[in-house]
Amino acid sequence: MQIPSFLLRKLYMKGSLTNTDSGFAFKIKNSLSPGTAIGVAPFKVDDTEYPLDNTILKSEGMEVKASEISESSPFMIKVGVEIEVHINADPLPEGEHKIYISINTKEAGTLSFDVTDSV
Repeated sequence: MQIPSFLLRKLYMKGSLTNTDSGFAFKIKNSLSPGTAIGVAPFKVDDTEYPLDNTILKSEGMEVKASEISESSPFMIKVGVEIEVHINADPLPEGEHKIYISINTKEAGTLSFDVTDSV
């Protein structure tokens, strides 16, 4: 099942991109249907790709390293629940950035989209 990019972009919480003490973070919120992440591609911001080992997904008091998400260790994506994506890296410079997101789900295959947000 192919989900159009314009619908996937609505998952991103506009205005959530912020610098943190250990890098930067942003949020997504599933508004479509429950899903099961079985893999994540490295997140990319502008022209920089960030290793999955440096990426933490947090939701409902649980956190998991993106590199640990697999078919045998899935990450549940519930409807209406925020997921914070923390990337341990240098903070982003102020201004607008393009974020590339790609998640492999059991239900719909690979969901890839990009969004623009500012720090």
